[in-house]
Amino acid sequence: MIYAVLVLGIIGLIAGSSLAFASKYFHVSKDERIEVIKDMLSGANCGACGYAGCAALAKAICEGSAPVSLCAALKDNEIKNISNILGLESTENIKKKAYIRCSGGINCQNRYEYFGPNDCLLMSQYDGGIKACKYGCVGGGTCEKVCPFDAVHIGKNGFAEVDYEKCTGCGLCVAECPKHLIFLESEHKVNVACLSIEKGGFQKKFCNTGCIGCKLCEKACEYNAVHVNNFLASIDYNKCVNCGKCIEVCPNDTIKI
Repeated sequence: MIYAVLVLGIIGLIAGSSLAFASKYFHVSKDERIEVIKDMLSGANCGACGYAGCAALAKAICEGSAPVSLCAALKDNEIKNISNILGLESTENIKKKAYIRCSGGINCQNRYEYFGPNDCLLMSQYDGGIKACKYGCVGGGTCEKVCPFDAVHIGKNGFAEVDYEKCTGCGLCVAECPKHLIFLESEHKVNVACLSIEKGGFQKKFCNTGCIGCKLCEKACEYNAVHVNNFLASIDYNKCVNCGKCIEVCPNDTIKI
């Protein structure tokens, strides 16, 4: 009996010593900066950065495998604070916002009545969607559902609208839009809210706010920033100074701020 207790005691002593040695030998120091930086991120865990969540991104930033400015929700002062924690030189974060190239909604005729889930992909799969304009927003609100910052909503006029005070430019709405109507661009004030390349006369038959390719905006621009190709106006933001003259002359209110 005494012998068995002695053997068990020796085994316990060896096992305990081994565990103590292993805990010291294989100990991995936790980088305390990870938790600090995680708390400075948006907390939305949206995954738009390409990482599983804010904790994973914070770890990657500390390890140097991800840039400090990768989180689109970070403000310039927050990027600077994180850079200071890591001992890095602060980098400029070029802010982008989501711009929606459609303002049809109730301004555009429906071809049929839809009964089913409010899901843009499902709505678009049936003959291109309910709208007479095959390029237009179907108003299912998928972009609204995926936005973790409550920045995108289907407005009272039936098309997607962006709250630019809340938009971080994460790009989740861009990826979800089956009509490819949402674009991430550097912040600007002028947006051509249309992607239709139908001829003007045909376009006017079913949509009150679609671009008709009249070229009045192109002629009004003094900076050669607006051009009409394939009956659709586009803006060169490298030249645009946001003077607003194209907005003033647009007969269908297609160009907006």
